[in-house]
Amino acid sequence: MSLENRLTAAQLAALTPGDTVTIESAPDVRGTRWAVGTVIRVGAAEIVVKSRGRRGTFVERYGRRDGIRRSGSPAELVNAEPTEPATAEQRREAQRIHSLYRAWSRNRADVDTLRQLHAAIGDYLLTRTG
Repeated sequence: MSLENRLTAAQLAALTPGDTVTIESAPDVRGTRWAVGTVIRVGAAEIVVKSRGRRGTFVERYGRRDGIRRSGSPAELVNAEPTEPATAEQRREAQRIHSLYRAWSRNRADVDTLRQLHAAIGDYLLTRTG
């Protein structure tokens, strides 16, 4: 969850009952999760959203100013479209980093794999920042 894809105050103010929104839940073991919900009520201080999950239908309250869920585990209303899609090369680099991390996490005494992981992260950051 981050500020870069959170709905702006203007976007939150423009929501009306019946609008579809994307909900981003805090990362867990499986990673960040996204769900689709429907705005059912807009109040002065909160937006009420209905979403369906594996365990039924949920009604959740989000702040009108910031779009953050008021109770339960952390979640927020976000833009559905990514700001900038990843290229195939960036996805390959990220997959390589992920693979190296998994290899290192299985054997944290393996200094060579840690060095490879460090170098891969450095290369990835250099290509992303220019």
